[in-house]
Amino acid sequence: MSQPEPRDGSAETTNPWWVHVESDRGLLLRRVTTADAAGVLAVHGDPRVYAYDPQEVHPDLAHSRRFVVPMLDHWAEHGFGYWSVLVPREWSPDGPRGTGSGDADRAYAGLGGIQHHQVSGQPVLNVYFRLAPAVQGRGVAGRILNESVRMAAAVAPGQDVVVRTRPANTAARRVATRAGFVDEGLEPGTTDMQLLRLSR
Repeated sequence: MSQPEPRDGSAETTNPWWVHVESDRGLLLRRVTTADAAGVLAVHGDPRVYAYDPQEVHPDLAHSRRFVVPMLDHWAEHGFGYWSVLVPREWSPDGPRGTGSGDADRAYAGLGGIQHHQVSGQPVLNVYFRLAPAVQGRGVAGRILNESVRMAAAVAPGQDVVVRTRPANTAARRVATRAGFVDEGLEPGTTDMQLLRLSR
């Protein structure tokens, strides 16, 4: 396990590869930071990204700042977690500009990655992704899933990886099954949460 690091993402030692993951298409997945709150609001404040959970739409910047705190804490404690998702400007011309020193002119496009979770009292790694409408359909969610599985193998070998989503969210379920996740039906103890699992 990596040593705890400051919330702002800085580190005195060399970072593991999953802190900054860049593709040859210009997609960047990097550790979320406090400065990303405005970008989070731009995405999570859009009702279209919460079509199945309208009550979760972010109302203001203060809400988004609170929203990212557990993500920052998870990175600080465990050395991995959810990424901020940055895409080439042409993919999202109106998206907010990234705030990181390595973001260049990329647009902020959402969040994704893995965190510790429990299902039926058993530890798992939960994959999360929520993306701006402008970048959906470009394979970004699939890339997040693939990189999340790769990160999971490094940080928690042998631990199952799950995707939890609303049953009506067929797009998310389709992305997960394409990545090798098995649809197990409703999560035990719930009536409105579909569970897809990659057993390892």
